[in-house]
Amino acid sequence: MNFTAQLAIEHSRSNTDLITKAIGSSSKKFKEIVDIIYNEQAPLPQRASWLLAAVNEKHPELLNQYIPLFITTVHKFKIDGIKRNMLSALSQHTIPEELQGQIVNTCFEFLLSSDETVAVKVFAMQIIANIAKEHPELQDELKAVIEDQLPKSSAAFHARAKRILKGFRQNLKKV
Repeated sequence: MNFTAQLAIEHSRSNTDLITKAIGSSSKKFKEIVDIIYNEQAPLPQRASWLLAAVNEKHPELLNQYIPLFITTVHKFKIDGIKRNMLSALSQHTIPEELQGQIVNTCFEFLLSSDETVAVKVFAMQIIANIAKEHPELQDELKAVIEDQLPKSSAAFHARAKRILKGFRQNLKKV
């Protein structure tokens, strides 16, 4: 399948499913999708990034080799959908120890930015919370940022923030 041509046809769930099925468990085919994200002109990168969630659901191992690339480049994308889709995928993977500091800094920048969308902020918050399980010292900083952002945020942000803060409280009770 020519993924570039197929993505150009339409942006739909059925097209995403068709392409995801064509990728299967092939790392070579998945690399073609990543190449589209990084090398093609809009709207193809955003459409290709939508495949990250679908592929991650069926073959999460295909994303493993791209985790470092996503971490080091997610902040460079101007298109919200690409950032959102990359952060969503990253929130479902274990972040390598050597890259945790970098992604935590990037995610805090996203959380504090007035220019970022709610979805980007929600996934950024989740990534920090995931890393904070290994590094509890991050919990207080994340709590402070969440409390700062709550008055200026949407219901989706409030819902995720509530779940994360509840998880922190439950972890404290276990200790």
